[in-house]
Amino acid sequence: SIAVAGARLKRDGAIIRDPHAAPRDLGPAEKSVAIVEAQLAKEPFVAPDASTLDELGLGPSELAAAERAGRLLRVGPIVLLPSAPQQAAEILSQQPGEFTLSQARQALGTTRRVAVPLLEYMDARGLTRRTSDSARVLMKTT
Repeated sequence: SIAVAGARLKRDGAIIRDPHAAPRDLGPAEKSVAIVEAQLAKEPFVAPDASTLDELGLGPSELAAAERAGRLLRVGPIVLLPSAPQQAAEILSQQPGEFTLSQARQALGTTRRVAVPLLEYMDARGLTRRTSDSARVLMKTT
């Protein structure tokens, strides 16, 4: 809305946040979230699996808090950095025209477990579009 834009806030669904605010401390989950952030900073598309998240003590409520704080992004069953969809779009922009799930997976250096929900998330947000059962195109972003 105009009020959100005028206040230089960012709307993400039902959540409105200040993109310039310092990252919010997540209390007991802070150390574990920082570990996940560091790992994803090195390998953005190698999402931790459920057992790793459990070992770190990051259950649904901790992940929801990290997402509300703008620290992590839940994409279906996986957890990535909030920058991952745009970063994926930049990498996939190097693909000539249409690309398959396999080509996207290879370009992103990830597994099918991560690539499927990530591409579905990107489809839903207009970053990519399915052109057939097996192919997608990257939508031109301005």
